[in-house]
Amino acid sequence: MTVPQTSDEHTPAAPSTFRPTTVAFLGLLLVLGGVVGYFVIVLRFGGLLPNVRNDPVGIWLVIAAGVVLSLLAIRRAPAGRRIMPAILVALNLLLATWFGAFLYVMLRVPATSGPAVGSTAADFALADQHAETRRLADFRGHPLLLVFYRGHW
Repeated sequence: MTVPQTSDEHTPAAPSTFRPTTVAFLGLLLVLGGVVGYFVIVLRFGGLLPNVRNDPVGIWLVIAAGVVLSLLAIRRAPAGRRIMPAILVALNLLLATWFGAFLYVMLRVPATSGPAVGSTAADFALADQHAETRRLADFRGHPLLLVFYRGHW
């Protein structure tokens, strides 16, 4: 019994499964999906998922995965085919930088000075639940709990 020998010239070449430009583009889509996903979650589901707005670690992990994927594409690309993956990595980094600047620079609430702890509060007047005007001075000498809500409804 003889085993037929195969020659390499008759064997079709396996298709390349790693295309650097495609992988870099997928990385860009991950970064873009992370940024757009952040705004969708915050604007549409902000009340249900406040931790995403306050601490977007999961979003940053998606963005980092996209950047790493694009960097991997550059590293694995042949020498003459690194231009397009490099452009896509630059777009990834630009988008991630803009997102970070938006979150941590543009939305930063500036520090302000307020009254010293223990000082007397300034008098003000507000309407209560019965539409009667109440003044802070009316409660002087009595226990009072003031709750101020910040945010959007």
